[in-house]
Amino acid sequence: MVEPRVIATTPEEVVLLKPPGMPAQADETGDLDMLTWAQGALGQRLHLVHRIDRPVGGLMVLARTPQAAARWTRRFKAGQVRKAYLAVTAPPVYPPFGELRHYLAKDSRRHRARVYYKPMPGAQLAVLKYQVLDQGAGQSLVLVEPETGRFHQIRAQLAELGSPIVGDVKYGYPPPAPDPRAIALWAWRLEAWQVEPPWEAIYWRAFAAQKGRIRL
Repeated sequence: MVEPRVIATTPEEVVLLKPPGMPAQADETGDLDMLTWAQGALGQRLHLVHRIDRPVGGLMVLARTPQAAARWTRRFKAGQVRKAYLAVTAPPVYPPFGELRHYLAKDSRRHRARVYYKPMPGAQLAVLKYQVLDQGAGQSLVLVEPETGRFHQIRAQLAELGSPIVGDVKYGYPPPAPDPRAIALWAWRLEAWQVEPPWEAIYWRAFAAQKGRIRL
């Protein structure tokens, strides 16, 4: 089981490992969230500058000062933060590499993204690049580099391609999910920091041979 931990600290930010199933900030469930956990672990007030979906694990950053929070927020909104994700999809992604461009609108009632192929009221342009790293047993291991940061962007765009993320029942993966707390999406890289997924876990073990081999 993945546990929350501090990956790195600087005078301006703290980089964390968020476990799948743990919310980034407090929500209606009352479950322990990363912001609260990190503030307790470091003994100081921290500032949320981006979010990772609850069922997604991997890297996230919190700012240590209001000034740093403002800078990180501007950079995230401008698409200037380098980030990359790993995903396992089923069926395999085809073609094996490419760029996806859609317009996404948040459906608040269903808590999911609606996908369009042309500009629509309330929809924002969503762009990502992807590359298949490995495949087998009807699945693909995919490296994803989002150029924008829309609500459920990677989940919605890969599903629209016909290859939903394993475990992501909300976006078309056949139920039941192998792990109801998580989906096979991992925030692998954030700027210069990176952390690999738990290769022994159910979603990742089929591609454990890739451990230590993935490069941008």
